[in-house]
Amino acid sequence: MFSTHSGYASGCNDGLNRAKRRCVTCIIPAHFTQSKAMFNIIIRVVIIYLIVVFLMRLMGKRQIGELAPFELVIALMVADLAVIPLGEPTIPIWYGVVPLVVISIVHFFITFMTRKSPMARNVFSGKAAIIIQNGNMNLKELKKLNLSTEELQEELRNLNYANIGDVNYAIMETNGKISVIPKAAVMPATRQDMQVEPEPTKMFYCIVDDGKLLKNNFQEIGQQENISVIMSKILRQLSSETEKQVAFASIAMDGTVFAQNKNGTMQQLQISLPQPAETFEQKKQSKSGGGK
Repeated sequence: MFSTHSGYASGCNDGLNRAKRRCVTCIIPAHFTQSKAMFNIIIRVVIIYLIVVFLMRLMGKRQIGELAPFELVIALMVADLAVIPLGEPTIPIWYGVVPLVVISIVHFFITFMTRKSPMARNVFSGKAAIIIQNGNMNLKELKKLNLSTEELQEELRNLNYANIGDVNYAIMETNGKISVIPKAAVMPATRQDMQVEPEPTKMFYCIVDDGKLLKNNFQEIGQQENISVIMSKILRQLSSETEKQVAFASIAMDGTVFAQNKNGTMQQLQISLPQPAETFEQKKQSKSGGGK
C-alpha cells in the first residue's frame, strides 16, 4: 500500500516537472518574440524619423505660418504617412517610405511650376488680396476670405495698429499673414527724415558657442589663419584662460566683438584684426569670374 502511494507521488512530481519545463520553454520564446518586436518598432521609428527630417530639410525652412496652402497639405500628409508603418508593425516599412518619397517629388514639381508659371502660382498658392485700400475696407475681399471686420481689427492690433484709421493699405498675403502700409502721418520717423547720418550696419559671425570654437566662421571674415591671435586678444579682455570658459562670442569684420563668459555678463569689445585673407565669398566670386 505504501509503495503504491509513493509511486503515485513520484509520478505526480514527474508530471509537474515536465509541465514546468514546458511552461519555461513557452515563456522564453514569448519574451524573445516581444523583445524582437519592440526592437523592430525602435528601428522603424529611427528610420522614419531620419527620412522625414531629411525630406523636410529638402523642402525648405519655412515656418508653419509661412506655408503656402499646397505646402501645408503636403506637411499634413507627410505626418499621416509616416505613422502608417509605426502603428502596425506587420506593415512593411516601405509602405510608409515610398509614399513619403512620392510626396516629396510632387512637392518639388509643384514648387518648380509655381516658380516658372504665374498661372500655376495662382492655382496652388493663390493671390494676395487687398483688404484695405486708401484707408477703406474692401468688404468684397473680406467676404471672399471669410474674414469678419472684428477679426481684421484683431489682426491689426496684433501688428500694433490699434486704430484702423491709421492704415492706408492692408494686404492678405498668400501665406495667411497680413501686411500693413500705414498712412504717412503715422509712419515712424527714420534717420533720413531726421537728417541724421546712419551708422553702417555690421554683420556679426558667431565664433564661440558654449565653449566650442567655430573655426568655419573665421573663414567668412578671412581670418582663418589668425584664429589663435584673435582668440588670445578676446580672452585677454575677458580675463579668461581658454575658450571653454566663454559662453558666446561674435565678431564683425571691423573687430567689434560681443562676448560673454559662462559666469559673466555680455561685453562689447574692440580688437585690432590682422590683415584679412581672402574671404569665403570673395573666393567664390573670384572662382566664378575666373571660370567666365
